[in-house]
Amino acid sequence: MSDENEKLIEETFITKLGAKYPFVTAKGVNELYAISFFPSIYCIAPDGTVLTVPKDREPAESFIEEQLKNVVLGPKLPADSKYDALRSMWAKKEHKKLQDFLTKTLAQPNLDDESKAVYEAQQADLAKRIERQSARVPELGKGPDYGSAEKALEKMQKEWAGLPPADAAKAELDRFAKDERIQDELAAQKALDKVVGKFDPTKLAQRRKLAEELDKFANTKKWSGTQAAQKAASMRDEMTGK
Repeated sequence: MSDENEKLIEETFITKLGAKYPFVTAKGVNELYAISFFPSIYCIAPDGTVLTVPKDREPAESFIEEQLKNVVLGPKLPADSKYDALRSMWAKKEHKKLQDFLTKTLAQPNLDDESKAVYEAQQADLAKRIERQSARVPELGKGPDYGSAEKALEKMQKEWAGLPPADAAKAELDRFAKDERIQDELAAQKALDKVVGKFDPTKLAQRRKLAEELDKFANTKKWSGTQAAQKAASMRDEMTGK
């Protein structure tokens, strides 16, 4: 993504450097994403969590390889319209409904071999995803970013309702609610979200004001030592180019 001239992008990155990935042009993107050097890379997990932000170098290959272990690429469904219902359930993340549908369909005595192979592959893929989501719960529970963990667990509880990942997520959220230290972290994160939500970082004046408020937040005694305070300091540094 860049706000540079399309011709310059094509000549520099595509023709000279041979880039194979897609480009998107958008005005003001440099200011919006605090871009101060090229290329600047954000690593974003499949659930939307921002794993890394641009600093002075690209993320280490070892880090990227570790994150890719959590990515599941399921078997592609045939284009046949009879699989549209299945496609829809995947798209809507109706995992319990999907599980029941696959179980019921595979129990049909007259199911042809080709269709059976497709449904069995989908069932195996779903089982792997259930296993991986369940394994994520204790990792999220370790912190220290309990704000992001809480959001991820709430999302998991909704999307995997009726299945083991949702039960595990609920148990972890219940633990969060009883842990005073975690509650302090969550309160700090909510306070930070409130500060950030007051400003539009695409506008220079508001961006400067936000940086000032983030500096205050990072140095407020109330939030000292919290992950949210560290986040605020990091965001401030990115905005001010430190």
